[in-house]
Amino acid sequence: MGAARRVRIGVVTDTHVGEHLPGLPAAVPRALGAVDLIIHAGDLTLPGVQADLERIAPVVAVRGNHDEDAGQHHLPGAGLVRVGRWRIGVTHGTRSRVAEHVGGIASLVRRRAEMPGFDRAVRGRFGAVDAIVVGHLHMPIARMVRGALLFSPGAVYVPERDPWFDWSTARGRAYRRFRALVPEEARQPAVGLLEIGPAGLRARRVLLDGPLRALRAGPEPRAGASGHTS
Repeated sequence: MGAARRVRIGVVTDTHVGEHLPGLPAAVPRALGAVDLIIHAGDLTLPGVQADLERIAPVVAVRGNHDEDAGQHHLPGAGLVRVGRWRIGVTHGTRSRVAEHVGGIASLVRRRAEMPGFDRAVRGRFGAVDAIVVGHLHMPIARMVRGALLFSPGAVYVPERDPWFDWSTARGRAYRRFRALVPEEARQPAVGLLEIGPAGLRARRVLLDGPLRALRAGPEPRAGASGHTS
């Protein structure tokens, strides 16, 4: 993809359709209506999500840990998007169970969301790139790591905005304690935009308006609802 003109790339991650949501929220295509390309950084969970996004623009998608549980092994574990001279790495951001567990404990001890070693681990998956798009954490990220912009808009699916999310399990209760340490503004459903043009590469977060799903009376059954999303 050339960069003679300004290129707009939509960034989507952690939609969890079929697992927690019945379909892609209507706010997502509204937010991405004028993009040239869409990156999905994992946890689609249903193949139909990619097809829905491809009605807007071509899609580059990578596999998340919940995609593996859903049998979406055809998705690559990482990707590389080239726009002119710009190189953008894409990965979900999953690490070992031990690393994830250590991060959870560190967060509870320090009473703030901590992911020790996350930046180093993700940056180490790519060589010379200008940006790396990640998901998994359901938290926004925008910081420079060893010469590359590490960016995540957060997540489309945010459990705090889902009245049917199951917090009652042991994992759900532990996850709720962790999520309470995440700043309120970070607990908002969002997508992202990467804009590449004469001024360089810029990233911004776009909050999604409206509910994640149409509200109904009574509980809605979900496949694989485990009280845990990351």
